[in-house]
Amino acid sequence: MEEIKSERQKMIEGELYFAGDPELATARKFAREQMKLINKEEDSQIRRQLVEETFGTTGTGSYIEPSISFDYGFNIHVGKNFYANFNSIFLDICPITIGDNCMFGPNAQLYAATHPLHPVKRNSGLEFGKPITIGDNVWLGGGVIITPGVTLGNNVVVAAGAVVTKSFPDNCVIGGNPAKIIKEIELDEPNQPPLTIQRDKIDTLDKKIVALLEERMDVVEAIVAIKKTADKQILDTSREQEVLEKINTYIQNDAYKEVIKETYQGIMDASKHFQQKQLD
Repeated sequence: MEEIKSERQKMIEGELYFAGDPELATARKFAREQMKLINKEEDSQIRRQLVEETFGTTGTGSYIEPSISFDYGFNIHVGKNFYANFNSIFLDICPITIGDNCMFGPNAQLYAATHPLHPVKRNSGLEFGKPITIGDNVWLGGGVIITPGVTLGNNVVVAAGAVVTKSFPDNCVIGGNPAKIIKEIELDEPNQPPLTIQRDKIDTLDKKIVALLEERMDVVEAIVAIKKTADKQILDTSREQEVLEKINTYIQNDAYKEVIKETYQGIMDASKHFQQKQLD
């Protein structure tokens, strides 16, 4: 027998749910009452106790400056030694999970809530969300915005004013709108074997390559939309040859020309397969 989910269950699990549900309306009302108490309380110990009563889970040593805003509170989970500066916003439709030793600058905004793109669904009151996960030792600069579905790895630093629209791995500094990797954070690991050192370099380069490939696939998706409208075929042999010839001019080390051209041919083949699936 199929389980009938409550609107609260649907919301937490990232499914479409009706925001006007009476249970959720009551929960939002309670959250607003708690927000008033937290933000007006001048005693830091009492304020922390109120936060612990409101959030889903809190680690020891957490400290949150006023003011803080949230939808429900019970979907917020913070680890040990969490610090949030003034004017934090947590739209906790889905779980927002924050690791240990994290620091948030003023006006940090985490949006786990979103809306359907289709106007009829959006106007009907249906909403949904995507969880946000923040690793250990993460520092968000002032005014950072984290959008639905983002995961940040351990030791990530986010520059002030960044808009983070996709996930990032451990040990990097990101910034911009949309956020991109600015630099890698080198952690001291003495006495590593030479092979491990070189493999770590490969891992670091792979992170950058994957980020660029994701950007390339964003453009591919836009091309698919244009081809759908214009009723064009996926395969364009002249364009493919043109791309390979350009790639050949970018390669500075002649010893790598063959392998890089083969790699790019594989990328284009995978891109064609993706486009065909989208059109189908």
